[in-house]
Amino acid sequence: MTRGGRVKDRDEPERRCIVTRDTGPKAGLIRFVAAPDGEIVPDLAGRLPGRGIWVSADREVLAQAAAKGHFARAARRQVRVAPDLADRVEALLVARVVDLLSLARKAGQAVAGLEKTRDALVSGGAVLLLQAVDGSARERGRLRSRTDPSAA
Repeated sequence: MTRGGRVKDRDEPERRCIVTRDTGPKAGLIRFVAAPDGEIVPDLAGRLPGRGIWVSADREVLAQAAAKGHFARAARRQVRVAPDLADRVEALLVARVVDLLSLARKAGQAVAGLEKTRDALVSGGAVLLLQAVDGSARERGRLRSRTDPSAA
C-alpha cells in the first residue's frame, strides 16, 4: 500500500518525464544526469552518480527538453546541452542494441544464418525476427512468410 492509502498495482519503479509530465515505467524513459562541469550526459545503464533527469524516449520530446530549458529546471542549476544530443542518444541506443544482440548470440539465445533462423521459426522457438534491410528481398520474404499466418 502506498503512503496515500492506494493499493500498489505495479512491480517496477515509475518515473516522470520532465517535458510531458507523464509517469511511466523506467523502460520507456531515458535517464540523464548533470556532470560536475554542467554538461547533460545520457545514462542508458542507469549507473552514473547524481540525480536522474528522466525524458520520454521520443526524439521530439528530447529536442523540446533541450530547446526549452527543461534540463536546467530539473537540475536546478545552469547546464549545457549539446546541440546534437538527440543524435548522440540515438547512436548510443543503437550501439547498446548491437551489444545486447552480440551477448545473446554468445549465450545461445539468438541465432543467425538462414538455416538456423528457419529452424527456429518452424519450431516456434523464435520470439523476434530481425532482418537486414540490405538482405535479399526474396530470402527476407521466405523467412517472413514463416512468421506471418496470413502469408501462408
